[in-house]
Amino acid sequence: MDRCVNCSISTRFNTMARRALDDETTLAVIRQWRAPTIVKSTDHVCQACWDLAQTPIVEEPRQIGHLSVCLRCGRSLSLRVKHALHTGSLRELKIFNVIKDLIKPRTIEVDSYICHKCWVSAYRTVVKKARSNSSQKCSCRRIQGPFAPHPIEEVPKSQPEPTILLPDYRRAIETQSRCFIEGCKRTERYKAKLAIRRIVLDKYKFYIPPNNRLCTEHLDIEEWDKLSSLSTSYVQTFTAKHIQDMISLR
Repeated sequence: MDRCVNCSISTRFNTMARRALDDETTLAVIRQWRAPTIVKSTDHVCQACWDLAQTPIVEEPRQIGHLSVCLRCGRSLSLRVKHALHTGSLRELKIFNVIKDLIKPRTIEVDSYICHKCWVSAYRTVVKKARSNSSQKCSCRRIQGPFAPHPIEEVPKSQPEPTILLPDYRRAIETQSRCFIEGCKRTERYKAKLAIRRIVLDKYKFYIPPNNRLCTEHLDIEEWDKLSSLSTSYVQTFTAKHIQDMISLR
């Protein structure tokens, strides 16, 4: 255990010595202070509580080496922002219950405090639980009754992009899976060069979309007028994007 069994300060987070309760006289004093809590000889106390136990004051039922300690993490609160644990509001009640669960089997006393870091952590747990409960309630409402209709999410239908017919121009069928030249069986797929697209559009009024592919054989062809696909495999409908791209090629 890395906490002082008397004042609960953490010897892990706070740089201080800890003393084993291997002395019967000191152990008896600490047991008297902590009654009815069980204190074992294997427990430890901080140096401050050890020193107090060497000369206990009979009139005081319990002496504490560190008066301001975070109940959750054991850090000293002497130079930290601290929060009292109380049930005065709904939020603080929920935080109180979170801390109570976290420190079991220890209990929350009237004058217990936690540091701001532990308060924030506990509040986040409260918010997370509230969201989880809200989600579960919504799910229950949706499935009430064996014959309750299941809500169907409406999937927006994609509207086809408007096209326009240009009788004086032709367009290659858009494809990236193969060479767009009709009948070509080659497997290479290179993007059509910008220069080729400009020449074919200007000379043959044939538009090649920017993502169309060409094989090695057709990538650098010069006599496009001899390709039968230019006159047999094409469409004459164009979208606004096609027309904008055609204008940029001019």
